[in-house]
Amino acid sequence: TAKNGTTKDPQGKFADWIELVNTGKEEVDLTGMYLSDDKSKPRKWSFPKGTTLAAGAYLIVWADEGGKSQPGLHANFKLAKGGETLLLIDRDDTLIDSLEFGEQKTDIAFGRYPNGQGKWQLVPPTPGAPNKAGELNGR
Repeated sequence: TAKNGTTKDPQGKFADWIELVNTGKEEVDLTGMYLSDDKSKPRKWSFPKGTTLAAGAYLIVWADEGGKSQPGLHANFKLAKGGETLLLIDRDDTLIDSLEFGEQKTDIAFGRYPNGQGKWQLVPPTPGAPNKAGELNGR
């Protein structure tokens, strides 16, 4: 969500956020993997040592330029409200997933529906829970 006005980060701010979901049956170790909003800098932000994502679990990364803020995971970049590309890169620089999104609307997320597997589309924000189709309040 690049125009967040409802979900507060651990520091009490309405920061941009990225949510990952593990649709697999085993825990995934994200240590040393990367998120980036810049194709020319795929290693822009690295998941800290010990970051895991359990099977069926969700993980929020705050895209607030907070870098090493605690608590929570805080990437060293923000999301462009006018749209951009987001990359998830493996330790060996293999592209795991990517997304290109256009101009964002306040409190509307861009996610896969059906949850974690379907096509990318505008959805109501559901941090820590499955994406669902639903009313977007005329946005």
